[in-house]
Amino acid sequence: MKTNLSVLFISAAFLVIGLFQPAHAQFEGEIQFVIENFTEREAEQSSFTFTADRNRIFVSTNDEVQVLTGLKSDGLLVRNDLNDFVFNTGTNEALKVSKDDLDSLMNMVERFTGSGNNNEADRFDWETGVEETGNRRSHLGHEVHEFRLKGDNDEQFVSIWLTSDIKVKWGLMVDVWNRAGTRFSESELPIELIMNPNSFPLLIEVFDRGRVAYKIESTSVETGNFNRSVLELSDEKKLVGLTELMMNMFRQQR
Repeated sequence: MKTNLSVLFISAAFLVIGLFQPAHAQFEGEIQFVIENFTEREAEQSSFTFTADRNRIFVSTNDEVQVLTGLKSDGLLVRNDLNDFVFNTGTNEALKVSKDDLDSLMNMVERFTGSGNNNEADRFDWETGVEETGNRRSHLGHEVHEFRLKGDNDEQFVSIWLTSDIKVKWGLMVDVWNRAGTRFSESELPIELIMNPNSFPLLIEVFDRGRVAYKIESTSVETGNFNRSVLELSDEKKLVGLTELMMNMFRQQR
């Protein structure tokens, strides 16, 4: 199955719409997800785990994701308290990327390309693009409400089932997506459909020609007995900065 860097961000973001008023405390726990990609021949399946507390988010995948050429990762730790991202790249190694590093990189890209940030023409049309169906049901003991992101026709849409029981502090992920995510994503989704602190998607189904083509479904929600250690780095973990990594890659190519 083909994977890329966007999997870690998009899997952690899931198309959240914030249309509910806060009524629950900040989520601290672990949510297991299964991803199914339905093809004409057979369904491809993968999984990921989403773990969060008040300041950090960890997303781990069962498939390695390519971060840079020759560099793969199976987990992303977002440390809002330290303003950085840490990509797990080995048993005792990790790539640390600060928000300042990303801002500098984006400034350089914009200077070379002569482009700036998103403009008004890129804004999503909520009135015609999203429909609240009124459908409700229970999923893993949580009440979920259905919203539909409309496609080009009635047989093409994304069904998003949201619960207001789970609220996540996305922090840095929102900032980075506003600055860089839309530039590298083929999707025209606004940030409000991807990350929001007031609701959380437990089931997403992408319909094409009236049939489910892609599905992200939560299979468990645990708030008591879960592995909190993934939100911390061990003392043995060696952190490599983005600048150091790029210099090492440059030397190896000489």
